[in-house]
Amino acid sequence: MFPKIFLGLLIVIVVAAVILLTIGYLISAPRYKGPVSDHFDGKRFHNYNGMEAKSFPEALQWMLSKRDKKPWGAFHPVPPGPPPPAHVAGSQVRVTFVNHSTVLLQFDSLNVVTDPVWYDRTSPYQWIGPERNRPPGIRFEDLPKIHILLLSHNHWDHLDIKTVQKICQRDQPKVYCPLGVKAFLEEQGCKNVTEMDWNGSLAYNDSTTIHCVPAQHFSGRGMFDRDATLWCGFVIDSRVAGKLYFVGDTGYGPFFRKIGEQYGPMRLSLIPIGAFRPTWFMGPIHCSPAEAVQIHEDVRSQQSVAIHYGTFPLADDGETEPVDELHKTLRNHPELAERFWTLPEGAGRLVP
Repeated sequence: MFPKIFLGLLIVIVVAAVILLTIGYLISAPRYKGPVSDHFDGKRFHNYNGMEAKSFPEALQWMLSKRDKKPWGAFHPVPPGPPPPAHVAGSQVRVTFVNHSTVLLQFDSLNVVTDPVWYDRTSPYQWIGPERNRPPGIRFEDLPKIHILLLSHNHWDHLDIKTVQKICQRDQPKVYCPLGVKAFLEEQGCKNVTEMDWNGSLAYNDSTTIHCVPAQHFSGRGMFDRDATLWCGFVIDSRVAGKLYFVGDTGYGPFFRKIGEQYGPMRLSLIPIGAFRPTWFMGPIHCSPAEAVQIHEDVRSQQSVAIHYGTFPLADDGETEPVDELHKTLRNHPELAERFWTLPEGAGRLVP
């Protein structure tokens, strides 16, 4: 009797493992193939300082440990904000916070969107995975024609492929992404895609250049593509509107000061503040609110806007904790109090 039960349990475990491995393989993105560099060894990308995201066993340790997880409230059915203008002319810069790391930038009659996420879950499947806690700040239908789409890396909460497909089909924007992500986008029917390496620069038109800059993070969509594509930030260098910095998803490192020296000062920076607890696990890949303020200073930003908080419960910090901690830090830097905004979803402002 016992051997039969044991055999049955073993079969169930093996079948479950095969199913998980199959799903992990199917959702993995294509791997980048290219020359070796100071941050690519021919198979995997690396952060400049050798900092790595925690391993799968460490992730299990975090998830199974006694966690000091701060609360998130119930879903907030907040009505969407008003439709943004079709365009903003000249040197004016308008920033609209949509949600998470999704921001609409408008300047010089150009519309730029960063890491667009309009779907309900940041997951391969819409019935499982982190679920949004509030709706997008503006309706997708109210999004103006997008000319430039910036994608910082291929994680599910930053590369929502269904949303990206909708934008590509509707507007045919110029898509900029880090090395390796182009193959996946083209598999999904996206065209006009250009991939970039750290410290690379490409002209969009006569007055606007896109710079790809380092970030401290990792990549992967499944079980077999960990660090197989690059992650990055972007500096939009406009002769008309100035320098606009999308930091992407990142931990803090000394490279920010170098970015400030090479590309700054920034007129506007979009800086992540959330998913930073516990520090031992999240610190290598996500900056804390205090570190976000340091990034603001390192890159010599005139104005910054907080991103990557309040939408999806991705870590142990609570729903309001990133904003609370940011404001606490700013109280110690009163000169920065009006230079680091936290905007409600759907709110748009003109940048000084």
